[in-house]
Amino acid sequence: MKKKDMSKQAKIQDAVAAIILKEGPAGVSTTKVARRVGIAQSNVYLYFKNKQALIDSVYQRETQRIINTTALAALADETVALPERIRMYVQQVYDYSLAHPDSLTLLQQIKSLKGQGMELTVGADDPNNVVVRLLTAGVTAGVLKPLPVNLFMSLVFAVIHTHTTNVKNGLTSSTAVNFDTLYPLIWDAIRLG
Repeated sequence: MKKKDMSKQAKIQDAVAAIILKEGPAGVSTTKVARRVGIAQSNVYLYFKNKQALIDSVYQRETQRIINTTALAALADETVALPERIRMYVQQVYDYSLAHPDSLTLLQQIKSLKGQGMELTVGADDPNNVVVRLLTAGVTAGVLKPLPVNLFMSLVFAVIHTHTTNVKNGLTSSTAVNFDTLYPLIWDAIRLG
């Protein structure tokens, strides 16, 4: 059996990401990926068993990148007041998205596959569990509105993703509309009272 070249696997993932950003997830095919990487289509199957595995791999990679740049311990630190930890969570999503604007686009595009009959097979070990616990604590403590936490997460994601896409496309600048300008919009939408 041929040994896997991890740099080739990363190149395959990069090719999948580029296709998703240009054509959407439905545009991904092993033929296109192989062509972009400059390898035989059969070599793609050494790393990924099918299109679903290619897409899941990019989703996992982007999720892991967010986790690796997030101070999860700070979000779980109960010595810090809930409103401040919630602000830290939103700030971390904001900072990551500004530094990596395509990452949230990839995640959004891949999540949209569920509406096209494809399933997202990743997520058994939810990377947002610290965030879910944080937001659930906010609801329980009466800091946040009594709503499902996935609504808060969706709102944070959507507002920040739209903003960083606007920055990327030159519709606004990150100095004209910075975190301190944007956060009150998000906080007012999720806080109780």
